[in-house]
Amino acid sequence: MPPTFHPIHPLFGAEVRGVDLSRPLSAADFAAIREAFEARSVLVFRGQAVDDAAQVTFAGRFGPLETVRSGAVGAGGHLITLTNVGPDGGILPPTHEQQLHGMANRLWHTDSSFKAVPALASLLSARRVPPEGGETEWASTRAAWAALPVETRRRIDGLAARHDFAHSRALVDPGIDRAAVRASFPPVVRPLVRHDWGAADAALYLGSHAAAIEGMDEAEGRALLDELTRHATEPRFVYTHAWKPGDLVLWDNRATLHRGRPFAAGRHPRVMVRATVSDVAAARAQAA
Repeated sequence: MPPTFHPIHPLFGAEVRGVDLSRPLSAADFAAIREAFEARSVLVFRGQAVDDAAQVTFAGRFGPLETVRSGAVGAGGHLITLTNVGPDGGILPPTHEQQLHGMANRLWHTDSSFKAVPALASLLSARRVPPEGGETEWASTRAAWAALPVETRRRIDGLAARHDFAHSRALVDPGIDRAAVRASFPPVVRPLVRHDWGAADAALYLGSHAAAIEGMDEAEGRALLDELTRHATEPRFVYTHAWKPGDLVLWDNRATLHRGRPFAAGRHPRVMVRATVSDVAAARAQAA
C-alpha cells in the first residue's frame, strides 16, 4: 500500500502513514513523500523505530547531508544529537554549551541559514522525551507570505537579509566571543523572500539568525524583521507537535520557521537526533 497523507493543520503539514522508515523505501513511495514535502512543508511520521543508519539513509535521499560542526555532539558525522544528557548519563548543568544550544533553539529560526550552504530539509527523530513540555512549533512562512497585503509584498520582495550566527548566539549568551564565531561562520546574505515553488508561490526567509536588512538603517531593518517574524508566527500559521518516542518529523527550511518549547531541562532527559540536508541548489543559484 502506498503512503497516505493526513492534514495536521489547515494550511500546511501532514502525518504520513503506511511507511516503515527503518527499511528502504521504494522509489514510488519516496516520490510520493518528496511531492508531499514540497507541497505541505512539514511531514510527521509516528512510531518509527529508526536507528542512526536508517535516519541517514532516509535523509540522504533528499540530497547531500551536512557535516555536523565542531563542538557539537556528533561532530564530523551526519547526525547531530540535541540533548541535555552528558556522556555519563547525567543531566548537564544549565551553563553547559549543549544546554545553551537548547535555549537558542527556543528562538524562531530556520536551520543553517547562516551557513555558506543553507539547509533544504531537516529530519528530527525523538529518542527520549520529557513527560511534559519540549514540544516543537513550526510556522509556515509560505502561508504567512500569502496573507501579507499586496503592497507589503511589493515593498519587501527583492530585499536581502544578513544572517549571522554570532548575532543569534548572542541572544542567549551575551558574553559570547562574536569575533571567534564569525571566524568559523562569516555572515551571509540571503533573499528575504524565496520563490522556490514558482512565481505565484513564495515564502518569507528570516528568523533569529537574520540580523539586519542590507542597505537599510540598522534600526529600520531590525524593526522590519521583527514585524515580519511576528506576522509569520501568529497562531493561525503555527503547528505544535507534542513528541512521542519514535516520532520523526521532516520539514522544509525554505518554507518554515521552528522553535522548541521549554521543559524542565534540569530534571528530565531529552535526546533528539537530527540530520540536515544541504540546499546545494540555492547556494549555486545565489553564487551565479
